[in-house]
Amino acid sequence: MRDNGQAGRMAADESDSQPQVTLAEFLREACREELARALLLLTDPEGDRDKAVHESRKSVRRVRAWLRLGDRHRRKALQPVDAQLRALRRTIGPLRDGYSRIEALDRLRKRKDVAPLRTPLAAARQKLADALERRWELRPRHGRAWKGLLSGLAKLLDGIGDWPLQGLTEAEARRALRRSHRRACAGRRACAGIRGAVRRHAWRGRVRILLLQTQLLQQRALVPENPPLKRLAQSLGNENDLALVSRVLGGLGLPARVCLGLRAMVQQQRRELAKRNDARAALLLKAKLAPRLR
Repeated sequence: MRDNGQAGRMAADESDSQPQVTLAEFLREACREELARALLLLTDPEGDRDKAVHESRKSVRRVRAWLRLGDRHRRKALQPVDAQLRALRRTIGPLRDGYSRIEALDRLRKRKDVAPLRTPLAAARQKLADALERRWELRPRHGRAWKGLLSGLAKLLDGIGDWPLQGLTEAEARRALRRSHRRACAGRRACAGIRGAVRRHAWRGRVRILLLQTQLLQQRALVPENPPLKRLAQSLGNENDLALVSRVLGGLGLPARVCLGLRAMVQQQRRELAKRNDARAALLLKAKLAPRLR
């Protein structure tokens, strides 16, 4: 009778003898799953349309970030694919941005220090909801833009087997991940002490790319988890939401005095959050802390 130890060793040997999926095929399948998920959500007539747009936009962002896990020549070869992904974003982006404004205003309305302003803020929220509805009227699910979106997604899925990913190596992915880290570090230095929303939004994009690439390679057990990076990306998102609220307040029909006071409060919160984000990033985004594949 074979003992358990021997059986375990034989099972391990059999597992080791099985061919492992290459990094290229792992990446290809991950992209396929994200785009298929987006198509499923966007074609569901019974689903929440705003949630479908939000989740689909995240899927497109993931795929775009993952396709940068290659060298310069591979990224150049993938430019047509990236152009198709950007075209999808142009359709769903305005719809998601409209709902983001509502979400940001809702978070603001929950604060205790704005309790006296909840009535005018409720009216302002309705104006944002009306504006979003008008955006949907321009992009109805039976319209040309929406059908083009679904067609574009389906076309990407059909052609994913031809994407030039073959030959992708861990060394190539390592160099790409370190490049993303350097870009995030450069963004941190450029934004240190600066509160300009446009520049900080661009930096946030670099941090998000680094996070998405790291999360993908975690699934492959090539890099360790990095919770501080995720918290930084989320906090930069909160900071951007405050900038978004501040930007749209003037067009919401609030009384001038209410608008000025509310904008001052929002801008103060954003400055404080930006300062904390700078401090977090200074500890996390350093050249010597560039991620290394295991």
